[in-house]
Amino acid sequence: MFRICFVDDDKEFEIPLFCDVFGEAFDIIAASDYAELKSQIDSREKWKPDLFVLDLYIPSGPADQEAIEALREDSLSVENDNADIRMAYRNYLRAKARLAGVLDAWKQNANGGLILTEKVVADYPDVPIIFYSRKATLEDVVRCMATKNVWSVEKKPTGKDSADTIELTRLARQRIIRRFKIAISKADSDKLERKKEAAEVLVEMLQGFG
Repeated sequence: MFRICFVDDDKEFEIPLFCDVFGEAFDIIAASDYAELKSQIDSREKWKPDLFVLDLYIPSGPADQEAIEALREDSLSVENDNADIRMAYRNYLRAKARLAGVLDAWKQNANGGLILTEKVVADYPDVPIIFYSRKATLEDVVRCMATKNVWSVEKKPTGKDSADTIELTRLARQRIIRRFKIAISKADSDKLERKKEAAEVLVEMLQGFG
């Protein structure tokens, strides 16, 4: 049985869900931070991971408590947009800005996952990595694919609520397992290298527009 290490800062929902859905297919060690994960790995004699599955949007630093309080005081009003496309678009922009503010306040961004990748690569230079995220943007995916040992970025199934998310994850189980096994076997490595070369070019372009 292949061995997977899973890191996600949500130990109440994401970690139990991952272990429940994929636990029969893989031998899993899961933790909410890398230090805890490494401790679990080291405690098992001769246990070597075959794959790291990492959340991408994990805290890259301490949360900004002042920003969090400001967000709680600033309620987002929802306007009637049934007959007005411009109003709908304005609401979308406001919601998007609020999401960015929430993520920033909690220091939830791709930097956290990429910092975690550096630690994994330093300790396990030959083990492939997959990011498993529902918040990754196109720019995030490009940055990830340009990073050493990252095999792919997989989208977490996301429903309208927790129960729906659990059901969708179960429905996607076989597809996700197949993607994990492709990374573990390192199948089609030449194709991956071409993707990484393209990602490196795109990263340079994105930096030029920054």
